Amino acid sequence: MSILPRQYRSLPARNQIIMKVLAFNRHYLPGFKAGGPIRSLANMAEALGDEIGFFIGTLDRDLGDTEPYPQIDTNAWIKTGKAEVRYFAPGNVSIRAIRALIEELRPDCIYLNSFFDPIFSLRVLVARRIGLTPRIPLLLAPRGEFSLGALTLKSLRKLAYIKGVSMCGLTRGVMWHASTVIEADDISRSMLIDSSLIAVGSDLATAPPANAASAWKPRESGRPFRLCFLSRISPKKNLTGALRAVGLVKASVIFDIYGPKEDEAYWAECQKLIDELPPHVSVTYRGEVAHQDIASVFACYDLFLFPTLGENYGHVIFEAMSVGLPVLTSDQTPWNDLREAGAGWAIAPHPRSVAACIDEAAHWTLAEQSATRAACIRYAALILQDSQSIEQNRQLLFAAARIGVQ
Repeated sequence: MSILPRQYRSLPARNQIIMKVLAFNRHYLPGFKAGGPIRSLANMAEALGDEIGFFIGTLDRDLGDTEPYPQIDTNAWIKTGKAEVRYFAPGNVSIRAIRALIEELRPDCIYLNSFFDPIFSLRVLVARRIGLTPRIPLLLAPRGEFSLGALTLKSLRKLAYIKGVSMCGLTRGVMWHASTVIEADDISRSMLIDSSLIAVGSDLATAPPANAASAWKPRESGRPFRLCFLSRISPKKNLTGALRAVGLVKASVIFDIYGPKEDEAYWAECQKLIDELPPHVSVTYRGEVAHQDIASVFACYDLFLFPTLGENYGHVIFEAMSVGLPVLTSDQTPWNDLREAGAGWAIAPHPRSVAACIDEAAHWTLAEQSATRAACIRYAALILQDSQSIEQNRQLLFAAARIGVQ
């Protein structure tokens, strides 16, 4: 069954057409703190960049940073991987600047990587609606923002925003990119739109560094079980749920936390929970991790604990498995077959249920640990070998631009 709406299925053959895509994402390489959306766009550009020209507008700094990247020229396109990137200081992302960028490039398609971003997405949609920019086909990827877990956070503000955007017709004529069929349903439900306007194309994964899985060393007999959390520290990622769970674990555990403190008030809540943990649970905040160092960090642990409230893909889940690290995550991601694959668990993130899984893993024999890690690597390898995902992304970009389709 095609991933594309019926009216978009007659597409050009590979290498017959070169097109330009102007993508906007609030953060991009060399940034890493914003997590998955950066990886999704960067991986797409690398996979399709020989056939499709990617031009990316983004901020000149990483998530939460007050200073720009060093030696970044904000007045020129900068080659980053297979994409050309234009970096903007936060105060310079005006509708006029966006209009100038669009008129300079005259892309075949504009690609937004957030629905709720007021800096890039909203201004692009407003400029398009009031006729300040050409009526270029527009593809919008909400990147999991419409999942039930995500919408429960600041729900009144988000519902008001959705209603305002809809009433003003800002998304009229927009085609939507969902990473999964589940996300397509989320988009349809939230925006009250027909499924014919939504195309599904899986996010593209990043291959692990060579020999990364071999760096793991089994923990010595009698030593604590080694857990880690690696993500943005924000309510959606549910670090508080992870801490409540480890507080119920019977085994002796080390729990290390990695990631940018995106929400200081939320971190204060986490810190209070840490202070209340029993003595057999040792928790340490280890700071931020650049993307190129994630594999070496994961090699030091026995289980990745990530009870997120919702992911449209979850790159960090794949990255853990790709180096052999079993995953304990929520049932609000696409990775709901972890148990069947022998690679971990995807369960409702109730603290007692999560704690029970941690205790089970803490009692694995060496043979069971080795078998689980091997299953993780096999599962990740199958994902990397799936060429269908690349073709899905290629097709949806051509479909969004309506090249050869009227």
